[in-house]
Amino acid sequence: MKARFEVRSIKAQWKPPFKKDITDEVFDVKEDDKFDRIIGNGNDEHVYKLISINGNMAKVEYSKLFTLKTGNPGNYVLELIKDEPVAMTYLWGEDGVTKKITYKGIADEVETEENPTESLV
Repeated sequence: MKARFEVRSIKAQWKPPFKKDITDEVFDVKEDDKFDRIIGNGNDEHVYKLISINGNMAKVEYSKLFTLKTGNPGNYVLELIKDEPVAMTYLWGEDGVTKKITYKGIADEVETEENPTESLV
């Protein structure tokens, strides 16, 4: 069973012209899989690791290079509720990076809802 996550990355320059690059990615991952990467300022590591899936909730470990916009829980573990995004920031690079992760549900169920197959009867 795989969980589907949407990750929006916003890379913003610290100096003029303060250009922003926005990237949206979808990841279908199994428990213990690592996904997404942060590269910069000597860092090259995965941002997230799926710990467990439980219906409308997923538990994800995130990189120590990031700080949650709402304050860190101390253990670098997020309990994501389906369709409720969580934002975090990476402040250690040449540019600022904000990531917003959203748990979309079980991958097979999400595909079925978005792309219903018609019966050929």
